[in-house]
Amino acid sequence: MDTPLFYILLFVHLVSLIVGFGAVIVIDTFGLLWTMRRTRLKLVNQVANVTQRLIWIGWGGLVASGIGLIIFKGFIDNLTMIKLFFVAMVGINGVLLHKIKKQMEAHEIDEVLPGNLRARIAFSSVVSQIGWWGAIIIGFAHRQIRHVIDWPPHPEYVIGALAAIFILIGFLTMPRHKAKALDRSHIF
Repeated sequence: MDTPLFYILLFVHLVSLIVGFGAVIVIDTFGLLWTMRRTRLKLVNQVANVTQRLIWIGWGGLVASGIGLIIFKGFIDNLTMIKLFFVAMVGINGVLLHKIKKQMEAHEIDEVLPGNLRARIAFSSVVSQIGWWGAIIIGFAHRQIRHVIDWPPHPEYVIGALAAIFILIGFLTMPRHKAKALDRSHIF
């Protein structure tokens, strides 16, 4: 692992982490300020327009350099499988957050945001933080503690449980459409 290419990939990985996660922290901070009514939704949307690009650049750099680092490692241990789940989850959540951002842009006044949209924003922000921090902690553990961590014994159970929890909570925060009353006047 002591080749110059390994260290170049590691450098790209760390710079991508700084760019991507740094931008996540910025937009999440503005989102928190908005929920505390300390800033306006319009400003949050403007900040999101900038940070969204940086987040995707960072995430893409992490994925590309991470693939190279995994190739150097030569295999994927159990904890890395969970890290890969977190990385995929952050990417999927990013697509969902983009859709939420588009819905937010339709609202210029803070008070008119529907409650379920606020719930989806909060849920997606929590998923983002769990995904980023989870991947960071696992990456740190691999670099500083041990390169091979075969824990937990069945990472697919942990991944399945996390996915089920996130999907269930995500489903609960989805907008509810009121069913239209069935017009039975034309029957018989």
